[in-house]
Amino acid sequence: MIDFGFFLVLEPVREMMREKLTLMRENDLKLQVEFTQLEEDSSEFLKNYRLYQNQSLLSPTKSKIDIYHLPLSSINDQSLQLTSEQLVAQQEKQIEYDKIIEKHKQLIEITTKKIHLANESHDFIERYYKKLQNDLQKFKMELEADYSGLTEILEKRMFISSLY
Repeated sequence: MIDFGFFLVLEPVREMMREKLTLMRENDLKLQVEFTQLEEDSSEFLKNYRLYQNQSLLSPTKSKIDIYHLPLSSINDQSLQLTSEQLVAQQEKQIEYDKIIEKHKQLIEITTKKIHLANESHDFIERYYKKLQNDLQKFKMELEADYSGLTEILEKRMFISSLY
């Protein structure tokens, strides 16, 4: 007769894995949506920025965005040569750029959470697998101690039945 107590031991594993995989799936869906939006926003920003550079007739060094977030003193030296309208336009482009960078950082954070969940799940399954292997080995040893040679006979039968 089959002892179904073994399946009760596995129930927490099933529930925990379902929980973690659901969280990973939710993160993945959120990541896909956010990434698509980021691609669209980035493309739109670059298109508008090129248009802004062409229309403003500024040299690329005067109309550039501060990607390194330099101290204000080095930015102010360049901005002194700009009109107030050009300065406002440049600041708007900088704000748009910073928003895109912030979205990118959020996507990296979501991806990091997903990786963390996957690693946690892997570690949990690995520990549980080792525990099951250990329990199986103990069971074999107890069975062999009580009925000498029985485990070898059972293993041979399992091997032969697996061939058919």
